[in-house]
Amino acid sequence: MRLRSLSLIALFAIAVSFPAATSFAAKKGAAANQDTKSQDQDDAAQPTSLDNLKDAPKPPELLCSGPFAKDTSHAKLEAAFGAKNVAYKDVELPGNYMKKATVIFDNDPTKRAVFFWRDDKTRANPSSILVEAPSTWSGPGGIRNGLPLKDLEKANGGSFSIVAFGGVNGGLASGLKGPFVNITGGCTVQPRFEPGIANPLPPRYASVTGEQTLVSNNFMLRRVRPQISEWRVNYQ
Repeated sequence: MRLRSLSLIALFAIAVSFPAATSFAAKKGAAANQDTKSQDQDDAAQPTSLDNLKDAPKPPELLCSGPFAKDTSHAKLEAAFGAKNVAYKDVELPGNYMKKATVIFDNDPTKRAVFFWRDDKTRANPSSILVEAPSTWSGPGGIRNGLPLKDLEKANGGSFSIVAFGGVNGGLASGLKGPFVNITGGCTVQPRFEPGIANPLPPRYASVTGEQTLVSNNFMLRRVRPQISEWRVNYQ
């Protein structure tokens, strides 16, 4: 009789604990699903300065020739685009640095481009041209704002280097080859990327931020869906 009583007590204890265990497992599963959902939301594309480029028409070309040749000048740009569309002004650069430059189509963000001169007195002998999003100019090798990292790798014929995000030089690419170096006209191009999911990035992406240089095929780097947010033509 005593043995039977003990067995009934044991069965009762199991019956009571089983719903609790089931409830705990269900809560744990729900929490995991919530974490996954939260991560998926973080990894989803967020609004960026590149959004207007998704449905933009085919952009004009900015090559190292014509008004963009290495012998161009402020005066030649006025002749090519009209004096009202060309201005010489202070331009803000990363690090809150201001520099004088010639800007074409300053009032139209989709056509804006900035010319920096080696000779500011005569506004001639360009050192570089800067094309920032949402400007839609395309350049040598088909480079343009909004171009995904994987597409630039394909055009480049392989991987290249990128400065990790977060610093003054964050997202700056180097080590390009193929159609991006030794370009007819004596120039090269250099793009800068920004994350396509959020900027600044969530803490779990610390491995692709800070003072370091990454290879473009880095797995975690690809997860932030980098896109070109600005690019330069640099004159040799």
